[in-house]
Amino acid sequence: MCSVTRSDPHPYARAEQLEREITELCAHLNAATFRLLQLIVELDEQEPWGAWGLMSCAHWLNWRCGIGLNAARERRADGLRHGHRRHGAVARSEAALRCG
Repeated sequence: MCSVTRSDPHPYARAEQLEREITELCAHLNAATFRLLQLIVELDEQEPWGAWGLMSCAHWLNWRCGIGLNAARERRADGLRHGHRRHGAVARSEAALRCG
């Protein structure tokens, strides 16, 4: 349980600082995730993994990025299906970063 003393004029100042930092980092993560999905879609469209003897984009993500095959398949599918809808959320995240 948290105790608040009357001598502290701003008892939640540290919590507010933590909230700002957490939300800023989340905005960065959202923007980076969106960019990652864009790059995965672009790589998937070019299909270069055959030159390395791989079967799919998911196999390339597993080999080069250490992403498990199921997670790699999900990221690829997510990028293909939902990438365009995330653009608005990323724009809002980037705007929040500029305003913060």
